[in-house]
Amino acid sequence: MLERCLPSRRSGDYALLALLFTLLSGAPALAGPYTDAGHPVSSMGAWATAVDELVRGPQDIAVPGSPPASAGLEATVLGAATGDPADTVSLGDGGSITVFLADAIHNGPGDDFAVYENGFFDLFGLFAEFAYVEVASNGLDFAEFETDTVNTLPVGPFDSLDPTDYHGVAGRHAQLLGTGFDLADLAPNPLVQSGSVDLMEVRYVRITDVIGDGSTTDSSGAALYDPYATSFPTGGFDLDAVGILHVPEPATTALLGAGLLGLMLAGGRRKPRQRLIAVATLAALGFATPAMALVSDFEDLGLGVESHENGAGLGGGDLVSGGVTYPNNYYASFDGFDGFSASTRTDTTTPGFGNQYSAITGAGANGSSAYGVYFSTGNIVLPSATIVAGAEFTNTTYAALSMLHGDSFAKQFGGTTGLDPDYFRLIIEGLDSGGGSTGTVEFMLADYRDPGTANDYIVTDWTWVDLSTLGVVSQLSMSFESTDVHATFGINTPTYFAIDNLTTTPEPGTALLLGLGLAGLAGRRSRTYRAE
Repeated sequence: MLERCLPSRRSGDYALLALLFTLLSGAPALAGPYTDAGHPVSSMGAWATAVDELVRGPQDIAVPGSPPASAGLEATVLGAATGDPADTVSLGDGGSITVFLADAIHNGPGDDFAVYENGFFDLFGLFAEFAYVEVASNGLDFAEFETDTVNTLPVGPFDSLDPTDYHGVAGRHAQLLGTGFDLADLAPNPLVQSGSVDLMEVRYVRITDVIGDGSTTDSSGAALYDPYATSFPTGGFDLDAVGILHVPEPATTALLGAGLLGLMLAGGRRKPRQRLIAVATLAALGFATPAMALVSDFEDLGLGVESHENGAGLGGGDLVSGGVTYPNNYYASFDGFDGFSASTRTDTTTPGFGNQYSAITGAGANGSSAYGVYFSTGNIVLPSATIVAGAEFTNTTYAALSMLHGDSFAKQFGGTTGLDPDYFRLIIEGLDSGGGSTGTVEFMLADYRDPGTANDYIVTDWTWVDLSTLGVVSQLSMSFESTDVHATFGINTPTYFAIDNLTTTPEPGTALLLGLGLAGLAGRRSRTYRAE
């Protein structure tokens, strides 16, 4: 956004000029009814960890053929807000981005999370753009925050506005101050009432640009105005970060633990019941302290550019990234593998088996260099039983081009007419510590089943797949279904996929069960002491 108003293209100059301008001019008078303060970066306990989906809108929706906004990479919105315009993603008119948060947002007192844009104050108000905000627990059902405006006047492309005239939209605060959202405001929403959105377990936040010309409205139907038209690569809402306010602090647990320890010591010999209950609670607190989410992204394997590890350099060993084990079987006779390999290959155009180590995206998720490639067989093994929040998936170049054009082994999806109802499905099954199934999640790597051809697709982007519904798992097992099957040899479609950013989250019920068990033990032991 700053790119549109300040002459230098160096992001450091933008921030410096904006800051100096604000200090010299003083904050403008704000007369609207919505005067809530923003949240500084230091108040956040956790940040968005993955991008689930990015849909760029046009630079000017009123101009047919207008190119989409293009500024910023997905990865720049992950982690803490920086206030640097170069570290934002521009959505364009009506564009949207959905982020995943490995540390779930929980409904607590006051605001629960904040969205950071890169606006700044000038003599006349705040130069910023707005966005609608929705949240989901499952990545499918999104509840939207209500919005309101008392501003009835259009805002020009380089004009400022009074942010206190608006409520319920992201972007109402200057850079490095996040606009807060309170999950309690969603309590009346039908999706919350039905249980589709759990306000104690929100993991997805979707942010959608307010177009600004009045064609998009607040919840009462009043036109929402912000700077328009912004026909630049940086057009639309510019997301810097999404942060979580309510994350349990280890310091709080430590202080409570110290108090309980004092209770234990102060109880003396004549108060064994109090001491035992304190021991049980202290132990439960120790186990309840949330672990950091594990992210397995293959970057820690140290691969060079345009390279892969198919097991040849592992002596038959498995790949381990972020503590997650990816089994590998290397076959020296043809320098091949099954199970998992790791890759930094970028070839998106060469068909055939010789290009089996490339993802069709040409890079890892969010523009990273490394990713994993799966072929044929092998289970992902977690370091301990846990909930897997999800992972990014896409096709390999070999599989995608085989389905698109066909090859000597596999058919062209859709056939010669394009109307064959073909599909290629990945099935991900959770396995508990005993090897029993906890359920399955399906992801369509290609789908030509819709009548006609308009909705046929082969996945060519990284796509976040929510795996949290599998519950607590120790392993993930992979299998495929395809409409292209040989009577003797099985699936003809190359049974490959690429994977990145596998993310886990702690199991919330473990500490509770342990605490209850310890408390029960404390109660039982206390009765024994009384009998004595």
